[in-house]
Formats: sequence, C-alpha cells, structure tokens
Amino acid sequence: MTSRATSATFFQILLFPAMSTTPTLRPVHSLDGLWNFAFLGEIDLAAFTPHAIGFPFEKVPVPSAFDALPAWAGKRGAAVYRTTFAVPPGHPAQLQFGAVSLWSRVYVDGQSLHENACGYAPFRVAVPPAARAERELLVLVDNRFDFERVPMHEHYFDFYQYGGILRSVALRVLPVAAPYLEHVLVSPTDHYRAGEIELALHFGGIKNGESRVALAFDDQSATSVFTLPVADGRAVTTVRVPAPRLWSPNAPALHTVRVTLHPVGADAAVDDMTVRFGLRRIEARDGHLWLNGEMLRLRGYNRHEWHPNFGPCTPTLQMYADIQLLQDLGCNFVRGSHYQQDQRFLDLCDELGLLVWEENLGWGQRERTFASEKFQRDHRVALEAMLLHSYNHPSVILWGFLNEAGTDADYVRPVFEESAALIRALDPRRPLTYASMFALTDRHYDLADVISLNLYPGWYNCEDHPRPLELVRPHLAACFDHIDRAGFAAKPVLVSEIGAEGLYGWHDAHHDFFTEEYQAAYLTEACAAALGHPRCSGIALWHFSDARTYSGCRAMRRPRTYNNKGTFDEYRRPKLAAAAVRAAFRTTRGPAGI
Repeated sequence: MTSRATSATFFQILLFPAMSTTPTLRPVHSLDGLWNFAFLGEIDLAAFTPHAIGFPFEKVPVPSAFDALPAWAGKRGAAVYRTTFAVPPGHPAQLQFGAVSLWSRVYVDGQSLHENACGYAPFRVAVPPAARAERELLVLVDNRFDFERVPMHEHYFDFYQYGGILRSVALRVLPVAAPYLEHVLVSPTDHYRAGEIELALHFGGIKNGESRVALAFDDQSATSVFTLPVADGRAVTTVRVPAPRLWSPNAPALHTVRVTLHPVGADAAVDDMTVRFGLRRIEARDGHLWLNGEMLRLRGYNRHEWHPNFGPCTPTLQMYADIQLLQDLGCNFVRGSHYQQDQRFLDLCDELGLLVWEENLGWGQRERTFASEKFQRDHRVALEAMLLHSYNHPSVILWGFLNEAGTDADYVRPVFEESAALIRALDPRRPLTYASMFALTDRHYDLADVISLNLYPGWYNCEDHPRPLELVRPHLAACFDHIDRAGFAAKPVLVSEIGAEGLYGWHDAHHDFFTEEYQAAYLTEACAAALGHPRCSGIALWHFSDARTYSGCRAMRRPRTYNNKGTFDEYRRPKLAAAAVRAAFRTTRGPAGI
C-alpha cells in the first residue's frame, strides 16, 4: 500500500501535499487503499470477536460506502474491514478517521480501543506501543438504525445514511515518552489586518508544565525557540504573521504556520505540525453579517455530500465541479447540510473563496432524543470534534447544530445551552446558529448569534390557496417582522432553507407542482423576497442537487426515492431553476462585491 506523508494534518495533504517543503519529524501516512472486507449482516454485535470471523474476505476500497457498491447496495447490517500497518517497535501511534458510519468499533491486534456513534464525525484512536512493527487494524461497522446505540442517527432523516469507512484513514507515529502536538488552532485577533493571530496548542503527553516551541510561517525559516506555560494540556500565545494578506471570497489568500516542539531539557525537536489558515474577521452585529468590516450578503445553497455513483464518498474532482457550478450561479456561500463536511471540501472552499456554514449532525430530533443521555454525550463529542478539525478553515464563517429540532418547546433548552456554551468556549470569534422550522414560535433565538429560518411557503401547507407563489413574499416579511418585534432586531437573519421540488425533464402546460417551470418561478420569488428585504442577510436555497432519501413506504413522500428540490439533478444536469437563480444571484451582490 502506498503512503504519503507531510507535517500537515492528514486531511490537508489530500489536496495540498506540497504545503510545506520543510522535512517533517512525525509524518502522517495514508492508510487508504484496498482493504479486506466482509459483510456480516444481522449479527449480534455483543457476540462479535475479531478472531472468529466465519466469512470470506473480499477487497473493497477505503474510503467508500459499502452500501453504495453494487454487491451490497441498500443493505443494512454489520461489516468488518481489515488491514495492516507498521509502527516502529516501542512507539505509540495514533489512527485518524475522517468518518465511519453509522457506528464503529476499532480493534488493533484484537484489542478493542474505541467506539464511535456519529457517522460523520472525525475521531482519533490512541494505539499503544508493541514489541513488533506490523500491527493488524480491524474496524467493525454497522449501518443499522438503533436508538440505544446510535441515537444521533434516525431512520426518519430526509437523506440516505450510508455505512462504511466513508472518509480517509491515516496513521501518525508518536514520540516515545515525550509530548506531541494534538491540534494547532489559529485565530485571527482584532488586529488581523496587521497579521496578529492567537495560537492555541493542544498537547498530548503533557498536562501541565512548560513546552518549548519554534514557529515558521509560509515556508520561511523558524523563529528562535521560546517557552510557553502549559495548563491542562494547552498553551496559548499571540504572534504576528510576516507579510500578512487578508482572506476573502474575492481574494482567498492563505498562510501556513509550522509549529515545532522542543521538550524542556532536550536539544532535539520531537514533533511538529503545519496548518493552513486565513486572516479574516466574521461578525454578527447591528442586524447584519460583516466580513473584514464589509457588510456581507450571503447567496448560496444547502448541499449534501452525495452522488448516485459514490454515495457520500464523492471524489475530489466532483467536489471541485460542484463549487464551479455554485460560483457560476453567483453563489458565495454553501451550507453543509446536515453533518460535518469532508475536510477536502473545506480545503477547496478555502482555496476558491466559498463561505461555509459547518454544522453537527442533526435533523428534526424531538423530545425522546433530547431526553437520552447517550444522545447528549454523543452530540457533545461530535460537536467538539467538528470544531477542532474544521477550526482553521477561513471559509467556515458559521457553526451550526441540530437542524429543525423541536425549538418551539422547552425540552431542547439544556442541550442547546450546552452546545452554544461549548462552541463559544472553543471559538468565541465565529457566530453560531441553528436552523429553525418554527419561525413564529421558536423559543430559543436568544442562544443564537444569527437567526436562521427554514421556510417553505408556497410548497408545504398551501393546499387551499389557488396561487401558492403569492404566499412566499408575505410569509417571509411576517417572519422578519416577528423577529424584530420579539426583541432580536440586532441579530442577523438568514433564510437557511427554502425551495420546491422539480423533476428533471418534467414539463407541463399547467406549470404545476413538480414541474421545472414551477420550481424556477418559486426560486425566483424566494430570492426576490429574501434578498430584497433589508432584514435578510442571505439565503441558502434547498438544495444544490437532487439526493437520495427515504426508501420503503416513506418514499411515497419523495418521487424516485429522491429529494428532488435540487436546482441540478443528481448527475448535476441543470433544471430551468439554474438560469433563474443565476439571474437572481448575480444582481444582488453586496457593497464590497461579496
């Protein structure tokens, strides 16, 4: 198996392997490739043992969704992946998983080391040292819905949830009995125009004490070694970037910093990490969003990471093509719905200047879910993982969580309060939001920095109206007015979802529901109603391209078992709506052209 290495985090090397030309001390090796695989079906997970697999192994690529492949398409059950990797004898190591769905358990040399219950969250697994170099990695996965085991995933979610090792796997060899870098988080300060940043270093192998580090920006020579106090595994310092350049959608300039770790009392460096970042400031104030001091008007889409040939494991080229299509429509914004995004996609958005709403997995959970201690714990773990892994992307301007939860009731309050507090503790410089489907009855707007509304007037709940399109503009205006009268006039407001289904190629003289003509007219009216209103800071249309959703009887709600509200069909063929949105978006740029 071929491996690649760099001092950057593994997910960055997928697109930018030449980010740093400086030799690395602790390379990260890709474990992607063909792994042994067996579909086990309806087994009892409690009875599983890694040494008693009675099924023949086949070869499948990692990453991939096994139930998107022809042999197991649509199947639900357990499966097991197996490969080997090498670690120098006596060294600890770390396995880095981009996403494994829905549930997974990781074994090394037959020993169970970690369980994960959010299929889109990145996670890391500590591998203890051993006397031999070659190690066996086995990953047990299960894509069956089980509220007690995977309460973050529910069968009623309006997008198909696949199983398997969905994103890349990597190996990082760690130093022996020495500290190492777990995360390097870069935050532009109030003096970002002058290149000032705050560096937060998260360590493994040291809890409290001191650490000596050296910094190198943009492949320049390292600074002299200086000492930082470490408290609770973390050290913070403020430094300036040489020759700083601002990041914006119109000029997405990027910087890198290499942090090299020198233990106290030792001459040789033991670890390093290079991360990429951008100098920019995003604010929610005075009823608007502001980027680098310029008022921001968001024009964009919700987008699922999905393609009919690959499921949620789309190739980088497809991601790039999607961004080209979005920007051709005049978009400056995309909402990653409704789960953590692939780091490759965020890397592309950094590079190409597309603004991103990054959100934790969630869709329409109600009281049973919020009462579950297992859900509360899993949601908290996944939310923290999202922030730590996506923190350095300048394209990410909003953190979100729990789409369309029961925010017209009080039972969500404890989880929402905890989620907001966690985000603000880890990242006080980005606004947070959640998408509400209860625009006029939501009880928790005070927790959000940006109020986001999922609205479908003229599509849902309009059975008795002879001209449903006439409902769009007054309903949006009523929602904006309600928010101001409720005391939230200082908060920006987004239309986070709005749309209508249009079946690709379906044309009818009536121009009725499901025709391309009705969808195009609907999106034209929605864009005008939102972007023409002074209280609206932007719109995210639902959605970019048609995507697979329910199967079985639930598919009666969704023709073809797809959510057909895409402006493009699943193969990215444009519907009439594409021209309508292009015309609307290209005439509504902000004062700075953003």
